[in-house]
Amino acid sequence: MRVKVLLELIGCEVELLHFSMIDDTVLKQQYDLVAASHGVPTSIIEELMNDFSQEHFLLLAPKAQRSDLLEHFSEINRLLPNAVVIYPFFANKEISTLLEGILELDSDNILKLPTVLLVDHCPDRLQKIAQNLKGAHIKTITADNMSFAMELIHEHAIDLLISDFTFEDGTGLELFIKLKSLQPESRCLLYTSKPDQVSMVAAIRQGVEDVLIKPIDDNGLLQSVHKLWQTELLKRHNSELVERLQSTVDALIEKDSLLRVIFKHTPDAIILFERCGKVIETNDACEQLFDKQHHEFESCSVFDFFDAPSITRIKEKITTLSKNRQFSCDLRMLKKDGNDIPLVGSFNEIDHHGEIALAGIFKNVTHLKEKEDLLLEAKDLLEEEVKARTAQLEHAKDVAEAANLSKSEFLANMSHELRTPMHSILSFARFGLDKVANNDLSKDKLNKYLSRIEQSGERLLSLLNNLLDLSKLDVGKFPFNPQKHNLSSIIKTSIDDVSGTALERNIAIRLIGFEKSILLDCDEEQINQIMRNLLGNALKFSEPASEIDIQLAMNNEMAEISVIDRGIGIPESELEKIFAKFEQSSKTNSGAGGTGLGLAICREFVALHQGTITARNNEYGGATILVKLPLRIDLPQHLASEDRSVKLN
Repeated sequence: MRVKVLLELIGCEVELLHFSMIDDTVLKQQYDLVAASHGVPTSIIEELMNDFSQEHFLLLAPKAQRSDLLEHFSEINRLLPNAVVIYPFFANKEISTLLEGILELDSDNILKLPTVLLVDHCPDRLQKIAQNLKGAHIKTITADNMSFAMELIHEHAIDLLISDFTFEDGTGLELFIKLKSLQPESRCLLYTSKPDQVSMVAAIRQGVEDVLIKPIDDNGLLQSVHKLWQTELLKRHNSELVERLQSTVDALIEKDSLLRVIFKHTPDAIILFERCGKVIETNDACEQLFDKQHHEFESCSVFDFFDAPSITRIKEKITTLSKNRQFSCDLRMLKKDGNDIPLVGSFNEIDHHGEIALAGIFKNVTHLKEKEDLLLEAKDLLEEEVKARTAQLEHAKDVAEAANLSKSEFLANMSHELRTPMHSILSFARFGLDKVANNDLSKDKLNKYLSRIEQSGERLLSLLNNLLDLSKLDVGKFPFNPQKHNLSSIIKTSIDDVSGTALERNIAIRLIGFEKSILLDCDEEQINQIMRNLLGNALKFSEPASEIDIQLAMNNEMAEISVIDRGIGIPESELEKIFAKFEQSSKTNSGAGGTGLGLAICREFVALHQGTITARNNEYGGATILVKLPLRIDLPQHLASEDRSVKLN
């Protein structure tokens, strides 16, 4: 109820409901704040959470003595970790500040000036006095007769009635009596031109604050209103102070009770003692730690429980207390059997009834030795882990050596691949020169020699392009310039690039699913190179007079390109291996030539486009390469510049 009253005092409209009254009608209403008491079932809290934000939840905590409610309140608090909690020991001012902060109230919500009902049968005087009051920012309601004034009294909350004394249908005093019966907190000022007609005793008995004499002086009226309202505010403030004082006393009593409970039941031993060592008070944990009954501590000194070095250490610390008025030290507690227990003592200077005393908190640290043993075990485990890590590093070394061997094999293969077309170019060039020197200008032979030179040159150019791409891979950068392109057009361009090879081998390239154009973010040159590499492999390993299918499809904002050949296929164990650098399938790494870089470069280009490339064997006995590319690429901010070079990890 205290929170309800405080909410009403700051101008809030409050609805008090029992939790059993919560239904769909209540949940559909708009509330700025939901205050839940500690006894509300968690099921109701969960239902309210679906409709209201946690930041606008207020939880009312139970008193510390109600242990049966504390556990239930903890469950509610776990459900609403962001809710504001109000404890019983909070003062009214603290609660009001919290409420104003939650509801984001400003000074406009606080009542500072009275609402005035002004009644006068003279229109000119009524208008003049009303303008005077409104000019002082006082909310003023006017009436020119008692009947209309009564209607306004029923419609408005009136703090102050200012009225002429005489009306045709009654007196201002009678009007105030009726107002007081409806609004007891209202106050009254009367004015008259005939002071003798006003019974001052009767007016004072009815609560009239003052009687003014007409004509009304503007400044005099405002001074009277100000004096009257300040007196009323002071009266209200005094009442609030009395309430707050009582709340503060109650809160202090509750806090003291809570501190006593904490002191008594905390698991660590606590001793309050004088500077000379005399024990003032102990908690329950001291009985177990020091093996004494509670009453036995009354005649003891705190120095009776420890060995000589510990006593000396405590006394030195007490005599040289720092500005923090606290210290900690290691202690040894003596036992009756002659053994000792290691303790850590934390001491704080306190004020005990005006005298300086100390509070000592003692922790048994015997368990730390057990932790030391555990640390030794952990050390052994760590050593084993280091050995295992060393074995992993050795394995990584073996892998690196294998990679180096693979690179050496690649270089040997590459030198052979470069030498073969170069030898062919030189040989047929010499044949041509010899024919020219001997004046044997047979057109067919020269055409044959030049064709062979062209084919070998194209092969050599392809090898050099792959080596250039390899160098870019090694330094970790590719030029990458994605723009909107029609994927179908790029693929058709790639087919044109390899059409000569397809014509020579009498291999038909069929397009499937190219009816609709597909626009995607891509680097046109890189996609073209991917398709040339894939089609080149398919043509190389397909039987003459066979077919290659290129399927184009859309699936979940991804473009899917399938290159399906009728070639020799790929061993199942090598379907992933063929995309590695310097690697070739065991079925193709002899006889057909190649460096093993084509598919590796394809995979890197596909990765730049945030896509995937995979291989599988198909029902025709050949291989199918599947490329999946997203229609839109999300480039990092630092790549959205003119130089779009992407580093490859």
